[in-house]
Amino acid sequence: MTENKQVRAVLLAALMVFSVFAGSIAFTGTAAAAATSPNVTTTSVDKGPSATVDVDVTDNTSSDGPGLYAWIDVNGDGYYNASEPSADDTSYTNGTTVSITGIPVYSNISAGTYNVAVVETGSFGVGTQEEAHDTVDINTANPADFGSAIHYDDGTPKVEVAFDEDVSVVEMNVTDGETNLSQSASVSGGQVNVTLSQVYTEDLEVTYNVTDSSGNAATGTEDVTFAPVYVANNSNNTAYQGSTVAVVAGATNTDVEVEGTDDDNSYQFSGSTGENSQVFLFETEGKTLDTYEFTIGGAQQAQVAVRDLGFELTVDDLNITTDDGIEGTVSANAGGRTVDVVALDDNGDEVDGTETTVTLNGQGEADFNLSSVETGEYTVEATDAFSGVTLESDTVTVSKAKDSSGDFTSSVISEQVGDVAEITVMLDGTDDAEIQIGANELGYSANVSVTDDNNDGEVVLLFNTYAPSKTSSFDVDDSDDEYTVQDISTDISGSDTLDAGDYDLEVSTGGDADNVATLVLEERSTESVSTWTAPTGADITETEDVYDAIENENLTQTDSLANGDVVVTQVTATGLEGAFDASNFDALSGTQFNLTVEQTNPGPNRDAKVLGINSSSATIIADGANDTYFIVYDLDDISASRTDYYDNTSTLYEVEDDDAFNATFTVLEDGDLAEDDESASDEFEVVEPELELDQDEFAVSNAAEQSISGTATVAPGTELTIRVKSDGDTQPRFLKTASVYVQADGTFSSAFDFSEQNVNDTFEVTVSVDSGTAADATADGIVGEAMETTTAAETTTTEESTETTTTEASTEESTETATATEEPTEEATEETTESSTPGFGVVVALVALVAAALLAVRRDN
Repeated sequence: MTENKQVRAVLLAALMVFSVFAGSIAFTGTAAAAATSPNVTTTSVDKGPSATVDVDVTDNTSSDGPGLYAWIDVNGDGYYNASEPSADDTSYTNGTTVSITGIPVYSNISAGTYNVAVVETGSFGVGTQEEAHDTVDINTANPADFGSAIHYDDGTPKVEVAFDEDVSVVEMNVTDGETNLSQSASVSGGQVNVTLSQVYTEDLEVTYNVTDSSGNAATGTEDVTFAPVYVANNSNNTAYQGSTVAVVAGATNTDVEVEGTDDDNSYQFSGSTGENSQVFLFETEGKTLDTYEFTIGGAQQAQVAVRDLGFELTVDDLNITTDDGIEGTVSANAGGRTVDVVALDDNGDEVDGTETTVTLNGQGEADFNLSSVETGEYTVEATDAFSGVTLESDTVTVSKAKDSSGDFTSSVISEQVGDVAEITVMLDGTDDAEIQIGANELGYSANVSVTDDNNDGEVVLLFNTYAPSKTSSFDVDDSDDEYTVQDISTDISGSDTLDAGDYDLEVSTGGDADNVATLVLEERSTESVSTWTAPTGADITETEDVYDAIENENLTQTDSLANGDVVVTQVTATGLEGAFDASNFDALSGTQFNLTVEQTNPGPNRDAKVLGINSSSATIIADGANDTYFIVYDLDDISASRTDYYDNTSTLYEVEDDDAFNATFTVLEDGDLAEDDESASDEFEVVEPELELDQDEFAVSNAAEQSISGTATVAPGTELTIRVKSDGDTQPRFLKTASVYVQADGTFSSAFDFSEQNVNDTFEVTVSVDSGTAADATADGIVGEAMETTTAAETTTTEESTETTTTEASTEESTETATATEEPTEEATEETTESSTPGFGVVVALVALVAAALLAVRRDN
């Protein structure tokens, strides 16, 4: 290299160094006067359609203002290039801190940490170099996560929906699975409150479409938790064990502490309402019955008393067939509650078609009947709708139903027109059957479904032939069984009875008839009227009372009865049972029949008395099964009018002693039971109630079993009191009483013990009725000595003793004689019987004379 070339090389190198140095000086000077202290306020951002980054930049020079620019330096080279997102602010005030917002996060930017570069320049473009930078974390796109949905009522029914980050609502609906129940929605960060028109106890769902701050969409459908009990601040409330309590704080993400207050309850829990939620859920299932205290956010207090709902579930039969429904009962300590009941299969899933809802009655109970299911094992789930308390039953085993059949217990069922026919069917392999009565060609047919609910294998269908065209004319004998009248086809009018004749019967359990029988309806008849009497005040109100009284002889048939006693008119007639079942005595009187009790001896110039017999003055006892009807009335309570028929608006009369009556029962031709009047009658007379003792003076012995007797006109079975009381100068005084009853033949008697009384004591006998108007009867009485009687053997013995005493005279012999004399006395004592005749008696006198003679002989010797 020549010297010139060397000089030129040195000058060129010096020029290059100077040029670089001058550029550095110029660039450094610009930075010192422009953008400084960048602060990325969006330190972390998820990728998304609307994801942006914000940065604060300070302009440290107050005199310039070309513009502030920021960009995400994707490639990290410190220079801006066209593919990097940027934003600017050209209207800022010099020398201040400026926020540059909305730097977009392009979708092609990978997740990672990036510099956010800033520069102040008047000519921003590709190749512009950053003056300073801060960093930002760009994350993979992550839509908002659903947190919870809670339905509660704080005065405004609502559903709080919480997400894990702030959201914007595109659409949000609360539904019951079909209907949108939402009224309005408000958003606060990641919390959305949807108001409803009312509290819903059924299962709800929330369907949402929301976006987060980066524009990432989140959609879905979630179940809503129902919390029927609400507390907040210093409020108190009560919750049934098993229900959910909504503890509502004043702000989201608030700490909540729970503690049992009872000394024996050690329960404690610390929790939180959760992110973007103000609601803490307290589950009372399994909690001790106690009052629980909540500390909300360290200050607020609330209390909830947990009580027992007493919710119970029972299933009637745990072994059924595919023909049976699942039946049972639910109950609780409060009525009016709604309970949802459903069958669950062995996987715990609900069985379609078995759902039902019942409401507890005022006693807190309700029955349910779920539809039949296929073979298998099931349980029943019952849920108290408001509290959410749920019970599950024991296992119900369902087996396949066997082939079913039905049959009648008798091939011929006979009854009279107007009576109630008992049609008994036996069921095998089923609880249900169809019974058909009659046929179209007979002018009458009826189809009735029956169910054997008491599982005894039979159903007794009652068919009232008095009013066959009415559905009310059917019933079942056992109230546990059920029936349904499917249809009635008839040519007869609504009030007519069935005609006499043969009516076909069919029973079916699967469509076609299983078996047949015949219902034979015979013509009805009016048989007889009989008159019975019972004591005053007798309580005869039911069929059983009548037959018990007859068996005990307290109700006797008669043609003469005492005034004031109870009269029982017995009517025997077929074909009346249906009428009495469908109506009552008063309504039937005058339309279907008449019972007239008319006086037969009114006396001259007087109309006969007619007794007022109706349900107010008499007790009507119908024994239709035996075609017998009893009309019971007390003569003291009955009135009469002197008219053709009893008229309570005319002058009324009482029944008097010696009145005679004819009781006539007539089935009227104008009614539905007879083509011509049919009558039966019976006569009776009313006599004065009297008591009479059998003797004016009773002479009794001073012995036991002395009889006092008499007769009475009052009804057999009437209780009497006999009183025997000392009178005159009798000492010591005495009083004896006995209760007796009038016998069927009108007599009465009682035995009294006079063995402690003295001879010639006098007394008075009084007999009176315990109930009734009969006057007392009295008689006098006297006590005599009990007379002894001896047999022929006794006389012989006495005579032998006398002979021995006469022939032997020694002291020793005399001693033997005395002994011999005592032996017949002892024998006589054994043979002696007490007589009812008062006084000493002839035999006693003779014995005394003989004894005196023997004593005289001994003294002579």
